[in-house]
Amino acid sequence: MKALIVYYTMGGRTKKVAESIANALTKYDVSFFPVILTGRFIEKIKQFDKFEKDDFTTIEDKLKTLDVSSYDLILFGMPVYGDKPPNTFNEIIKRMSNLEGKEVITFVTARFTGKGTLQYMKDKIEAKKAKVIDQKNFKRFFGIGKKVGMKYGQQINDR
Repeated sequence: MKALIVYYTMGGRTKKVAESIANALTKYDVSFFPVILTGRFIEKIKQFDKFEKDDFTTIEDKLKTLDVSSYDLILFGMPVYGDKPPNTFNEIIKRMSNLEGKEVITFVTARFTGKGTLQYMKDKIEAKKAKVIDQKNFKRFFGIGKKVGMKYGQQINDR
């Protein structure tokens, strides 16, 4: 079986969780579709602002390659900003024309809350006629250890 992990990260927390989940998904051939903001902090903020204003020119070529037709399971991992995922999530979902009928798991990395973000993501995904089979909030003010991601990946394997 094949799994795709789509994630967005600015500081590395969501990437760390995505990779630790992937390490535990032994029943799946795992691929990644990462959106990673790079550079110094101010450069990351400028890129984030462009994405929030629907300017995806820096990742346009990457977005054009987004095809989930061959995957059995799709995981979306997003950070929480103001109880919503970054606008890049909306653009990714909009461009996924072949999401219908797919099983999806969503997870968020949050310092305080993430419940509203998970519901927002679920609503957007289900509007594309995919089935959200689970959601996970990795909520910690400081670092999120790799063990919690691996534990969750093992739970996915045991389904």
